[in-house]
Amino acid sequence: MLMLLTALSSQTALADEEGDLPHIAVTEIVSTVDSREWQDYKNTKSSNFQTMLETQLTKINRFRIMERNRVDQVLGEQALQGAFSQNGTVLNVSGVDYIVYGSVTKFGTSKQVVDVGSVRTERAATTFGVDIKVVDARTGEIRIADSVEQTVTTGEGIALRGLTRVDGAVDPLADVQRAAARKTAALITGSIFPVRVVAIDGASIYLNFGDAMLQTGDLLDVVREGRAFVDPDTGRSLGSTRKKVARIRVVDTTSEFSTAELISGESPQQSDMVLFVGNQGVQAQASQRQRKGRQI
Repeated sequence: MLMLLTALSSQTALADEEGDLPHIAVTEIVSTVDSREWQDYKNTKSSNFQTMLETQLTKINRFRIMERNRVDQVLGEQALQGAFSQNGTVLNVSGVDYIVYGSVTKFGTSKQVVDVGSVRTERAATTFGVDIKVVDARTGEIRIADSVEQTVTTGEGIALRGLTRVDGAVDPLADVQRAAARKTAALITGSIFPVRVVAIDGASIYLNFGDAMLQTGDLLDVVREGRAFVDPDTGRSLGSTRKKVARIRVVDTTSEFSTAELISGESPQQSDMVLFVGNQGVQAQASQRQRKGRQI
């Protein structure tokens, strides 16, 4: 068992020593929704999100992250700042394999109020959305273009017969940005390094990512890849068939790997791919809201 855990912990370190990790640079994340008008003042602090994204990518430990001052220097030398704003493509950036850039495209708060007689409940939520692109720095090809949206409950309150209780986040924007950064980093990493089963020991299933990618309670589908497909006209790979073989739940995480247990299906095999389904805690909250018996 000790040998197994040691091997899992050293996987990433060995890859890094061999120079197999791609170099990635996170450029300035801008915002298209900020407003200085007092009627609808909005400041998404996009530079904070950029820092959080860099932190998450570093914690995942699958990339060599170029420091921000070096990124600015390279972009200045290559005169790419203008290219980003014009067509979003980059070329011939020495020392970088991928460049990440994007825009904050959604930010706002919502409030749900239920007022029945002497009982009043309120729940506030903050939503943060970003459009992200990942570009091959050598060819200018856009490898990933996707949007990430995250909503976090940032305050709850209840008033009952003169008694009031309110719980709120100290910094709601930071909380939702952190969650969005985690989700964005997982999107970027998973497209290059999928989550896979790396070992099985009795009832324990070991996965190749740790707490920067997965959380306790995460529900995952284990799929087995089959026949690969290629577009006959373009020669472009279309992926491969996938057969779902099991559903597992993450029960423990470390900085380097996670441990899961089998919920349903057959026992996974080493190298099987794992796809995120949801988090058991979130699903449990949803199930509590389901009505029993006859519906009104």
